[in-house]
Amino acid sequence: MYSSEQLLSDLTWILEAREVFVCDEPLAGFLDNDWRQRLAALNDDTDCLVEHMAAAKSHFLGTYFEQLFSFAVTYFTSLEVLAEHEQIHASGKTLGEVDLLVRDLAGRVLQLEIALKFYLERQDLYPNVWIGPNKNDSLTKKVSHARQHQLTILTKPEGKQWLAKFITNTDVKPNLMIYGRHFYSVPAQDAAFFADDAICSAWVRLSELPRLGPYLLDLHEAQKPNWMTPRNNLNLSKRINAEFMVELSQRFVDDDRPILFSCRKYADLSETNTFWLFVCPDDW
Repeated sequence: MYSSEQLLSDLTWILEAREVFVCDEPLAGFLDNDWRQRLAALNDDTDCLVEHMAAAKSHFLGTYFEQLFSFAVTYFTSLEVLAEHEQIHASGKTLGEVDLLVRDLAGRVLQLEIALKFYLERQDLYPNVWIGPNKNDSLTKKVSHARQHQLTILTKPEGKQWLAKFITNTDVKPNLMIYGRHFYSVPAQDAAFFADDAICSAWVRLSELPRLGPYLLDLHEAQKPNWMTPRNNLNLSKRINAEFMVELSQRFVDDDRPILFSCRKYADLSETNTFWLFVCPDDW
């Protein structure tokens, strides 16, 4: 069960499109004029939001994001949802899935391909500069697959046949929307890096973590699906010290997956501004 506070925080993150990689046609262009007032009203009665999220098919981060995005479209935009998460089949095989098929006020029909991604900067892997924590995914691969496969499904005969259930005209505008966070590699000039207010996320290897001690405090391990906005408990916060280094070293022996933390910068101790940090094993 998700807390209403967390749901509202994550919903606001989506509606404001705070962090995106690709957005062909932003959601902002479809938002109702009074969406902020309605979002404020939702704070007083979150039942519809909680019920909508309870219907999610799984608790995975991707499913959580898709369900929350669906709520954002349904309750805060002028878009008419024609279909949602429907698979297109051909000869007994699945060609792909349509995330959202919508119609705008001008009568245009759009296929929304949505995703939530967290990519770490690796300039040494050019052109795959942005890669996922598991190293099996990259922004380049994601965009290529979306544009060359997912967003072409409705141009195929099987896709057009499926479309005929909803519209008479098969002219559909593809719209790729990849939300997520850029985790920058920390340069040698780390003081200037952490003084930059525009940078709110980074990654380091474990052996490099001690040099971040003068800049970061109150580290909270982020548990999925709370990767969009933080869910902090000050009683569980960590400091970058020898004890913390030993703890992480032991964890990486059994599980080499990078660990995500939300934290604060000493240069900005406000409760509203979060800095995100991925700590990776040294061989990452």
